[in-house]
Amino acid sequence: MRTFIAVGISDEVREKIAQIQAELKKGEPDVKWVEPENLHITLKFLGEVSEDKLPGVIEKTRLAASGISPFRVHIIGLGSFPSLTSPRVVWVGVKEGKNELRNLSERVEGNLSDLGFAKEKREFSAHLTIGRVRSGRKKEKLVKKIEEFANYDVGEFSVDKVVIMESQLSSKGPTYKIAKELELE
Repeated sequence: MRTFIAVGISDEVREKIAQIQAELKKGEPDVKWVEPENLHITLKFLGEVSEDKLPGVIEKTRLAASGISPFRVHIIGLGSFPSLTSPRVVWVGVKEGKNELRNLSERVEGNLSDLGFAKEKREFSAHLTIGRVRSGRKKEKLVKKIEEFANYDVGEFSVDKVVIMESQLSSKGPTYKIAKELELE
């Protein structure tokens, strides 16, 4: 099963992001938008994980999360990877809570490397992916809208758990299912 480790977001922030997506869609860019119910902050993407490895993943993630207290995350602004002039991924950024998310991600990375999962080569960048650009069609309108929302205050939420998610791909897009929730202390 395709698996990743993440933190969820509040319904209020989810709704605001859906409103932003609706505004971005008006320009009709060629973007595959992330369904609001699928929005999350990924700490570590594992890829295909066999069922027999899942207990180890859960235990190593539990150890990574142990001793970390719940914390606040403040979401502000839009941007794109790799750059605004060549958008491939449209994201909303994390202003507050970056360091806590980075620490949690690094602990997850370190613990899961013990199970043979490769460490990410890129430095962790706290963000929520809201869309993936498929082509340059109407890119100028998309870039203009991203610039308009560059400092938009999306909202805050509390991170009080880490989730291990299963992703099932279909022609309609991915469906996520929680494999395990681990409370922060």
